Amino acid sequence: MRVALVSEVWTPEVDGLVTRLESTVAELRRAGHDVLVVAPTTGTDVPGVVERRTRGVRIPFLYGGRRWGVPDARVARAVRDFAPDVVHVVNPVLMGVAAALRLAPRHPLVVSYHTDVATYAGHYHLGAGEGFVHASMRATYRRADVRLATSAVGRGHLAEIGIDDVDLWGRGVDTAAFRPGRDGSRLRPRLGPDPDLPVALHVGRIASEKGCDRLVPLASTDPPVQLALVGEGPDRDRLARVLAGRRATFTGVLRGDDLADAYAAADVLVFASETDTLGLVLLEAMASGLPVVALDTSTARQTLEGYEAAHLVPAGAGEDGWNLAVRAAAEAAARAGEAHGGGAEGRVAARAAVARPADDWVVTTEHLVADVYERAVELAGRRIATSRRRPAGAR
Repeated sequence: MRVALVSEVWTPEVDGLVTRLESTVAELRRAGHDVLVVAPTTGTDVPGVVERRTRGVRIPFLYGGRRWGVPDARVARAVRDFAPDVVHVVNPVLMGVAAALRLAPRHPLVVSYHTDVATYAGHYHLGAGEGFVHASMRATYRRADVRLATSAVGRGHLAEIGIDDVDLWGRGVDTAAFRPGRDGSRLRPRLGPDPDLPVALHVGRIASEKGCDRLVPLASTDPPVQLALVGEGPDRDRLARVLAGRRATFTGVLRGDDLADAYAAADVLVFASETDTLGLVLLEAMASGLPVVALDTSTARQTLEGYEAAHLVPAGAGEDGWNLAVRAAAEAAARAGEAHGGGAEGRVAARAAVARPADDWVVTTEHLVADVYERAVELAGRRIATSRRRPAGAR
């Protein structure tokens, strides 16, 4: 199959959406499919992918100066030249909206929802654009042959603005990397210099919409906890000033083995976002058997459902709420390790007992092709045939 992906974000940007896309593209290529990615940035390491860069703009105060795609006729030309069997527009905002509307009459179209763009806009003082965002979403998703969301929460967001008949794009995680038996000792000193204090790990963009300010008390209150923030983002410099002299470490972006080792080395993953619709880092933590302390949101409840090592913190919890939850989670994990024989082997056994890996990207991508892309081709064939039979001037 020939698959054209049109995305507002792509490598070298780093976030959960890009991780999902690049992992999917890698599996599509491994299975022998041809792939085109049209985006405002390029630079994937996946061999054999055709990349086409579109026009984009950087707005310094918006999302850390990330390059955003803008409506561009080159998108349609790139897709036409590639001659795909299916077009998949990912999380349309500006470029993606224009592309979807232009490409729908000629190609099988899949559109997927990943990010609550309207809520994110409020964090960057653009809340007045919420009505425009919802109107453009309705126009775009209703033109798709198949609509996708990555979680039940995301599907609910679409239903609230009148977009129904939405399928789920299954969860995926690199189960070879994120696993309970991984040895994180190499990375432990980088996350926290004191081996006797628990490490609370935050993985993701360091930005206001991720709720990082909720975690500040972890680095300064008693009983003591070490806070390790993995990632970069527009709020990084401000948070570094706030946390100066406290028990906090900024590692920058970690990838591959380094990232997987961070999960293995930490004692608890902390997740304070109230805007995520899935939370890929939660899946990675569960696959690793790492305890999770998360803000009590519909996304956290849905993603962490059934995970024994999950602890939810109410939105109104005071400064001690996160600290006490992290200490309780770390102490429970330590007791479980002792119950499994103690030492490194007991820690691994305790994590293996609670780990809940999602499907790996192989399975998730096989379902995407068979259950989504092939169905979109079938539905579009009927749609396009019907439009061609329609009498001139008919509506």
